[in-house]
Amino acid sequence: MATGTTTRASTRATPARAANAGEPTSDARVRRARAAAASCALALALAPMREARAGTMYVGAGDAAFLEREYVDLRYAGVEEVVPGVMDGRRGVRVTYDDSKMTFETLMRTYWRHSEPTAEELKMGPEYAPVIYAATESEKTIAETARANLESSKIFGDKPLTVEVIAGTPKTFEESDARDALKVNPKKYEKLNAKRAARYKELWGFVQFCADRVCGYVRFAPKCVGKCLAVFPEYEARNAGIPELGGKNIKITSK
Repeated sequence: MATGTTTRASTRATPARAANAGEPTSDARVRRARAAAASCALALALAPMREARAGTMYVGAGDAAFLEREYVDLRYAGVEEVVPGVMDGRRGVRVTYDDSKMTFETLMRTYWRHSEPTAEELKMGPEYAPVIYAATESEKTIAETARANLESSKIFGDKPLTVEVIAGTPKTFEESDARDALKVNPKKYEKLNAKRAARYKELWGFVQFCADRVCGYVRFAPKCVGKCLAVFPEYEARNAGIPELGGKNIKITSK
């Protein structure tokens, strides 16, 4: 009797083991998931990253101290060094930047927003004439296209833009001993700084207004219209859905 009972119990247990054969246990599934995650992490760690390369740009427009300040303020975005100096007899700055974070085109937008690319700069003397050096054909196209679009848009007025675009890099660049001139000697630049600030606020600031008796509208860089927006597409996006200032029943409330 004892033997028969043992045999029946053994027979009942055998199918249960067979049903689970080949199925991983809960612990096994966890181990496999962890192994897969570790493999993915290793693959990501070994994946090649985009190598940061130093780009260099040479530009000038009036007193280099003003462009120096604007590009120094872009260090958070990828500008590594800004050096004022004299390049082939013209005053300007050499800007070194991480081209994996910032592009030549972005740097050029800062140039156009903070220079007066007309004959105004020439009044200070030929060494202050506006100039852009384009190290590559792509940079040359970017600079020349932007110049043509801005001149066509007349954001700077009816005067032609006198900015010279030169292919290549300067043959000579003499670094200036004076750095951060606007901070070191603010009194020297006080009047010119105020004049420039007023001019650029007019061009690139904002206007608050009412349209059809509805107030609270804000339009950025109101003079940047037409082909100017090809150079500064961000203003088209910011002004989307805002009434045009040239429309009827417009009342300016603040500039």
